[in-house]
Amino acid sequence: MRLSEATALIDVDLHEHDPHEDIEALCELAEQAQQFSPLVGLEQLDKKPWTGRWLLQPECLLLDVTGIAGLFGGEPQLLDAVAGWLGKQRLFGCLGLADTVGAAWALANYRTRSPATPRDGQDSSSPDDLPACRIAIAAPASNVARRSASDSVASETHDLVQYTAEPGVLAELPLAALRLPPETLVALQRLGLHRIGQLSQLPRAGMASRLGEQLLLRWDQATGQQAEPIITRHALPDWHLEQSLEFPTQHRETMAELVRRLARQLAERLGRRGQGALRIVCRLDLVESPPLVMQLGLFRPNADAQHLEMLLTGQLDQQLPSRWAAAGAPPLWRLSLQATLTAPLVWRQTELFEAGETASRGQLARLVDTLSSRLGRKAVLSASLQRESQPELACRLQPMTGRKPDGDAQQTVRKLSSRLARARGEPARDDPQRRPTQLFSPPLPIQVTSSASACPTRFTWRGTWLEIIEATGPERLESGWWRGPSVRRDYFRVATHQAGWWWIFRDMNTGQWFLHGAFD
Repeated sequence: MRLSEATALIDVDLHEHDPHEDIEALCELAEQAQQFSPLVGLEQLDKKPWTGRWLLQPECLLLDVTGIAGLFGGEPQLLDAVAGWLGKQRLFGCLGLADTVGAAWALANYRTRSPATPRDGQDSSSPDDLPACRIAIAAPASNVARRSASDSVASETHDLVQYTAEPGVLAELPLAALRLPPETLVALQRLGLHRIGQLSQLPRAGMASRLGEQLLLRWDQATGQQAEPIITRHALPDWHLEQSLEFPTQHRETMAELVRRLARQLAERLGRRGQGALRIVCRLDLVESPPLVMQLGLFRPNADAQHLEMLLTGQLDQQLPSRWAAAGAPPLWRLSLQATLTAPLVWRQTELFEAGETASRGQLARLVDTLSSRLGRKAVLSASLQRESQPELACRLQPMTGRKPDGDAQQTVRKLSSRLARARGEPARDDPQRRPTQLFSPPLPIQVTSSASACPTRFTWRGTWLEIIEATGPERLESGWWRGPSVRRDYFRVATHQAGWWWIFRDMNTGQWFLHGAFD
C-alpha cells in the first residue's frame, strides 16, 4: 500500500527511517545478548539484498549456543529465556534453533511466519500489547512427536513452538530461505522449483555454471556441508580484560573489588594509547547459571579510573541484591570487562579566562554519566536538529551517552549557515526570534479577528482577547510529499501588549488558526 493511501485510512505518526539508529540498537542488543552466549554477532550480508529484503542492513542476531542449553534446563527453556528478555524490552522476536547458521536463519525467518495473535486476556486493538515471540526448533526425528505434544501449550513469553525433524528441516521451506539473490530465485522459479527440497532433483554438476556459485554455497551452509562462521562482536584485545577465580565466590565486596581492579587496568591501558571509553560491557559469569551483563555508556571519551570505578560499582549495586550470598545466588567464577566503543582523547589548551567553562563541561559530563548509569541510557536524552520545515519534526531525541562524538564539524556548518543567512538579510537559525523557545504540542486552536491583511488583528488566549501590535510574516512552511497528505501553513510572529511575542499559523487546507509557540 502506498503511504498516501495508508494515511488516508488511518491517523498515524510518521517517522523517517534512520538506518544508523537501527544498526546501533541492534549492536546494543548484541552486547546484552552475551548473557545467553559468549559468541554473539550480526548476520553477515552480501553485496546485494537477499530475496525478501528491501534494505541492505543486518536485521538478525546470531548466537552460538553449543553446550549452553544445559545451563538453562534445555533448548526450549533457553529460547523461552531469550523470548522473555525480548519481551521486557518491548520487542517481538522470531527465534530459530538448529545445527547450522543457515538452518537457524531459515527457521526464524520463514518457519515462524503466521498471523500474530495476542496473549490470553489482551486486547489486540491496543497498541501497547505486543504479540508473543515465535519459536521454531530443529530436533532429532525421534523426539519431534514427543516434544511437540509436551510443548504445545503457549507460555507467557512465546505462543508458537514448532519442532521439525533435522533431516527435513529445510525441505518444505521456500527457496528464499537460503538467502539467495533475487535473480537466482527468479531463475529457479522459471524451472518450476519453489521449495528447498526440490533442489535435490537437479544435477549438482551444472548448478554452479547455470545458476551461480552462490546457490551451492548457501545450500551447503544450510545443510552443514560447509562451515559458516559467526563474526562475533567483541572489543579489541587491548580493551578486553578478564579475571578468573580459582574458587568461585558469592561475596559482594570481592566482586566489587574485582570490578574496581579491572576498571583501573582498563583506564591505564586507554590512557597510554590516548583513547577514552564511550561504551563498556561488564560480564559476570556465574556457576551453572546464565551470566549477568551490565552495560555502561559515557557522555564523552573518558579514561579516568576513579570515574569508571564509581559508575561500574554503582551498576553492580543495582544489579546485585543487597543480600546476594544469603539469597542462595550462584557464585561468580569469572569477570570480564571490555570497552566496545572508544574514541581519541582530545587535549586542548584552555584560554586565560576559560578555566571555569572547562570545569563546567567536565562536571556536566560526570552528571550525565551518573544519571545514565542510574536511570538507564535511554532515559537521559538530548535533542538534535533535523533539516525539516515542519516544526514538530525539526528535532530528534537520542541518548547522550555511548555515541561517537560529532566533533566540531556540525558546529562549523551551523556558523557558516548563520553567516550566509545574515548576508542575505534573513534571520539566522540561532536567532531566538526565528523560532520560539516554547512549542505547544499539539498546536492550540484559537479564534482570531480577521483584517484586510493576511495577519489578524487579535486572537484569544485562555479566554482573553490579545491585541496584536506588531507582526512579521507570513512564512510558508510545507511538508514533503513523501510524508503523505500535504501540510501547508502560514506562520506569523506577532507581539501583544500583555504577553510579548507569539507564534501563530493558519492551516491553508482548513483555514483554521492555531497557536504553536511563545517567545520568552
